[in-house]
Parts: sequence; C-alpha cells; structure tokens
Amino acid sequence: MSRILLLLPYAIQHPGVTVGELAGKFGIDKRDLLDDLNLVFLCGLPGYGPGDLIDVDLDEDRVYVRMADYFAAPLRLAPAEALVLYAGAATLVDLPGMQEADALKRALTKLGRALGGSAATSIAVALEPAGTANLATVRTSIADGRRLAVEYFSASRGELTERKLDPWGLVAALGRWYLVAFDHASSEERMFRMDRMKSVAMLEEPSSVPDSFEPEEYRGAFRAEPDEPVIRFEISPRAARWFSDYYPVVNEEAVEDGWHRIEMAVSGEHWAATLALQLGTEIRAIEPEQINERAADLARVLTESHS
Repeated sequence: MSRILLLLPYAIQHPGVTVGELAGKFGIDKRDLLDDLNLVFLCGLPGYGPGDLIDVDLDEDRVYVRMADYFAAPLRLAPAEALVLYAGAATLVDLPGMQEADALKRALTKLGRALGGSAATSIAVALEPAGTANLATVRTSIADGRRLAVEYFSASRGELTERKLDPWGLVAALGRWYLVAFDHASSEERMFRMDRMKSVAMLEEPSSVPDSFEPEEYRGAFRAEPDEPVIRFEISPRAARWFSDYYPVVNEEAVEDGWHRIEMAVSGEHWAATLALQLGTEIRAIEPEQINERAADLARVLTESHS
C-alpha cells in the first residue's frame, strides 16, 4: 500500500514513464512494480465496470495511468466523513516508509483547511508505541515470508514467553498495533500486541499467509467466527456512541435509562474478561456470570504481576 501511494501519483504526473525508470525511482524490483500496477487496475467503486476502475496501460515498456471518471468530480464529504478521512490520513502519513508521500501530505493539508484550522488541529491520532525496530522487522518478515522468533510478555500469565510465529499481517485496533500470526506454541491463530514484544528476530524458516486472511475482520482486536459464543451486557450511553464501530455486535437495543443492551460474539472467556476490565464502569449486567469471575481472576493476576 505504501508503495502504491508513492508511485501512483508519480506515474499519473509522468505519462509514458518506463517500467525501468519507475522501478528505479522507487527502488523496487520490476516484478513487484508490475504486481502493484495489476492491483491498481482492480481498484475502483462498486459496479466495477470500465468507467468505475482506475485504468492502467502498459504500452510496450511504458506506463500510462488514467483515473476513473468519478475522480474528475469534486469530492463532497459530510463533516463526519471528512473527520474520519482526516484522522485515517494523519495516522497513515506517520507510518514508517511514508516520509516521501508528498501527495498524501498535500491532500491532508487541503483537507485540514477545508475542515477549518481549529477542527483539524484539535484532532490527535495516537497509536501506542510498538518499537520502531520491532515493527520494521515484522513488516520485513511479512513481505519476505519469513518466520519470527519473539519474546512476548503474556499479561494473562504475567510472564515473558518465547514463541515462534508465522506472521500474517499488522492490524491497528483500539489504539494499538497488533500482529496477527500463527503461534507454533499453541498451534493456533493469535493476535499479539506489538508493545508487549521485548525482542523480535527474523528466522531463515519460511512462513506463509493463508488465502483466507482478511485484516478487516480483526477490528476490535479479534476475529469473530460464525460459531463463536455470544455474551450479553449493558454499556453506558458514552460507550454506546462508538462501541459497535469496533466490535462484532450481534444485536443492540436501548434500555430505559439510556444504556444499551448488547449481544456480541467473543473469541472466548479470557477475551471477554479482558474487555470487561477495559470498559470498567462503562459496562454492567454481564452474562454469563463466569465472565465476571474470570475478569476478577485476571485483575488479581495483573495486580500481582505489577506489585
């Protein structure tokens, strides 16, 4: 994605640029460049007809990119849509490898002016620090298809563990970076918080990403399966404003005092107990009761590990 965001504006501004020149400009292999252009060719709006997709032509060794018709029309966003777009772009522009994304920076500046100076400057998007070196190693291992050796702090057990992981992808969720990976210790798919990794080393052993992997499914820091158990609870009016945007809510309805009754798929009791601790006073009436018991046990473990 970072490569495409960098090279696409350049190719549009320099019609007829050669494949070799474009690859050399951005320091990538020609085969990777062609793969990127083939991906761009599939990008567009629903309908996906010839007029809805970005058009990429390779005339012998020269690249021509023509934007779809809707790019010619002025973009009109509702204020809420503009704020979401601004927050997402502000996060993206600070990612490693985006220092040369001039087109994105210019668009962010223009969007900030459209929102009004006070509105734009009052928006702060912060992800918990994940360790620049560890994050770079993980990104490289995903790109190169290599296994990882990780020292990871397990909050539930309060101890440092050593694991071998097949990395699938990085996900930003709930203000933190997570690595989705196959964990060889448990022989299961797991999510690992990057800020809990003490060390990360890339191994020579190969790894692979399953075809079914879809990062969007991991919003809320886990992926809900169709047969996952469902828990029920009530959340405060303040939490209800954002909760369903981040978590796999099965059903939601308001109750008399403004709180919301939630049914939600969970990946297990431990995850549900962690959620209950995170929400604190914003959650009540949790069912089944064992979630409360598990949350109390987890709170004791966390307290003892930090005492």
